[in-house]
Amino acid sequence: MAALHGQQNTFYIPFSVEQEISKYMFLSLPMEACGVVLGEAAAGGIRISRFQPIRNVAPDPLHHFLLDDAEWIRCVFNEPQLIGLFHSHPRTAPVPSIEDLRNLPVFAGLLQAYLIGSPELTSETQPQMILNGYQIHTGNKRSSEPEPNAAYSLHPVQLRVT
Repeated sequence: MAALHGQQNTFYIPFSVEQEISKYMFLSLPMEACGVVLGEAAAGGIRISRFQPIRNVAPDPLHHFLLDDAEWIRCVFNEPQLIGLFHSHPRTAPVPSIEDLRNLPVFAGLLQAYLIGSPELTSETQPQMILNGYQIHTGNKRSSEPEPNAAYSLHPVQLRVT
């Protein structure tokens, strides 16, 4: 997985998984929702196959997210296809916030994909989720292996619902 870090340009996500993430996000409102996505890196992209919700234990879950330690550790050690992180922005656009970027080093060495969802505020009868995908890049350009103290950044990628 680490050898492919930084080479994908599209995230593929099944409609059923996108709907599961959306449902979880709406059920969590007004708090931020969070969880992990499972899948695999493949030629030309990352194929997401599953979503695993994780409880948000942030002291201020209306404005921040913090993964439950026990659930996060269980995923890290028991899910060989751990590929990314999802969280929601209930009141803002699904783009990385300053807080997201500040906390990125906590997860970035283990993950390749970063998904952010937000409710679309429209007059439609069925609420919709706006979902954006970002690839995690390391500041170390000479090595494909992530370093513990490397600077990380998020780069937008195309997200295709299949």
